[in-house]
Amino acid sequence: MVVELSQISNASIRLTNGQKLATVDRVIFDGEKAQIVGFQTAQRAVITRFSRLDFDQTLSVGRGEVVIDDQKNLQRDLKLFDQLRHQYGHVIGVAAKTEAGQSIGKITDLLIDGETGLIVRFYLNHYLRERIIPRQFLVSITPRQIIFKDIVNQPIFDQVATAGATSAG
Repeated sequence: MVVELSQISNASIRLTNGQKLATVDRVIFDGEKAQIVGFQTAQRAVITRFSRLDFDQTLSVGRGEVVIDDQKNLQRDLKLFDQLRHQYGHVIGVAAKTEAGQSIGKITDLLIDGETGLIVRFYLNHYLRERIIPRQFLVSITPRQIIFKDIVNQPIFDQVATAGATSAG
C-alpha cells in the first residue's frame, strides 16, 4: 500500500486491539536510502512525552494510522532520530534543485511505500505548478535542499513522469 506523507503526519499510533498509544509528531528519514526510518511520537497529557518508534517495528502504516503489536516498541531514546533529523532535515518544504543548481520548486508531499518506508515519488510545487518526480531521479537529500538529476528539467520529462505515475500509481 502506498500512502502520502501528509496522511501519516499526526496519525494515531495504535495497538492491534485498537488502543491508541500516541500520535506521530515527526517522520524521520534516512536521506541516503530515501526511506522513513521511524516516527517521533507524542503522548499528550499534562506533560507531552516524546518517544521513538522504528519503522521496522510497525505492522502497518496507512492513512491516519500506524499499527504496532507492543507498547514496548515506543522507546525513550531519541538520540539516533535527532542525529538523522540534523543530517537530512524534514524533507517537506525543502527546496528542490537540479544537479546544475537550477531551482525546480519545493517539496510539498511524498508518496511512501507503507510496507518498506521507501519514498516512491516526490511532489513539488513551483509557481502554482505541481510536479511529480519518481525516486529514481533523486541524487541527494540534505536539510536545505533535495537534488534531482538534470533530466527532470527537460520539457518532455513531466509528460513522461506523469504518464508513468498514472500507470504505476
